[in-house]
Amino acid sequence: MTILKNKLNVVLDIGKTNVKLIFLKNKKIVKEYKTKQQNSYFKNSIKTLEANKIVNWLIKKLKKESDKHILNNFVCTTHGCSLAFIDFDDKEIIACTDYEFPFDKYKEEFLKIEPKFSSSFTPLLEGGLNTGMQIFYFSKKFPKILNKTKFILSYPQYVAWKLSNVFASEITYIGCHSYLWDFDKNKYSQLVKKLNVEKKFPPMKNAWDVIGKFKNTNMNINILNGIHDSNASYLYFLNSNLKNFTLISTGTWYITLNQKTHIKKLKPSYDMLCGINAFGKSVPTMRFMGGREYDYLLKKLNVSTKKYSISDEKIKENLIYPSYASGGPFLKSKQNLKNFKKLNASEKYSLICIYIAFVINFVLEKMVCKNDLIFDGPVTNNADIMELVASLRRKQKTFKNNKEIGTGLGASILFNIKKKNNISLTRINNRNKFNLNSIYKIWLKEIKKQKLLKN
Repeated sequence: MTILKNKLNVVLDIGKTNVKLIFLKNKKIVKEYKTKQQNSYFKNSIKTLEANKIVNWLIKKLKKESDKHILNNFVCTTHGCSLAFIDFDDKEIIACTDYEFPFDKYKEEFLKIEPKFSSSFTPLLEGGLNTGMQIFYFSKKFPKILNKTKFILSYPQYVAWKLSNVFASEITYIGCHSYLWDFDKNKYSQLVKKLNVEKKFPPMKNAWDVIGKFKNTNMNINILNGIHDSNASYLYFLNSNLKNFTLISTGTWYITLNQKTHIKKLKPSYDMLCGINAFGKSVPTMRFMGGREYDYLLKKLNVSTKKYSISDEKIKENLIYPSYASGGPFLKSKQNLKNFKKLNASEKYSLICIYIAFVINFVLEKMVCKNDLIFDGPVTNNADIMELVASLRRKQKTFKNNKEIGTGLGASILFNIKKKNNISLTRINNRNKFNLNSIYKIWLKEIKKQKLLKN
């Protein structure tokens, strides 16, 4: 008797620590493997990622599952700011860089050739969070490496090359706070020219393009080009029937994306930047570490409940002021949290939720968001924060995404980019008897008085 095999698509989702390999049938996960990303050192100097080990692990799992299923398509999505350097013999020099290494060692020299924000829409970030800064570091510290480099690959495209032997670049990664792209001219930036590396980037291809077949195996798998992880999540909403929306993507970072924001409104000191979506359109973005701040405050204030209960007067008397994490538009808080010990657990929890809602509202104001709001990620489990934001933004509709998407399922949209994605949303109601706007104005006035806003 002939056993019919399932036809599956495959997504490799590489996070900074955790790596997931998911096998999907009709966009539903039927099998999942996990591993962790490890570090090594290049020439006892540069901290790197052992990307090759992940690829070897991946190939073993693909071979295992190919005995049971027909594997159709493969795509990789990864975290940002990691590059591979490949020599003229198609051998790896470095794969891949770790953005937590201090690539900003030559920052002062870099500032002399730094592209203007008005063209790159890239803020100067720490360590290796600007890939343009990474390449500059190599030009100063290891110029011979650049001379020996045939191609510079973004992380997803490194994986695609390892499987297919085909070199390619992809715009969501190249355009991600990198200094490598000129948004005005829609081409590589002046930094790329000054470093003489433009020819070291392979031809640009779409994230969904099939660049080749899985090499040296009997598995007939189509290898797609791949995509940057935050853009994979964004693609889930973008490639739908939604016409005009602002996405608030949450996790450790709260990332707000709105294509309707005019890029000239962006201010680098506020952690505002511009990325590029999978279709090549600019995506104005603003960030703060909302997840980390929320967790920190819960622990610091010893909150034992998540029940919202507080009076207007106690809100006014006990507002929390920013900031309790790096990144975002605010300086480090000067506030003494010991004063909150007199409050009960519900009151402290309520104030934390209000604080996060106020910062979200500040971000939405700065980005001039007037369209529908969509919450995605862990915050969708916190009705209090979402309802507070809805109360502050009464002229807009506020929704939460009903599915936990993640970057893996977002990347799976690439397997059939012509098909519109069905989105399941729930409307968030505001608290009708609760008007926070006047209190928000008090909060904002005090922030300006304390000079907590970055310049």
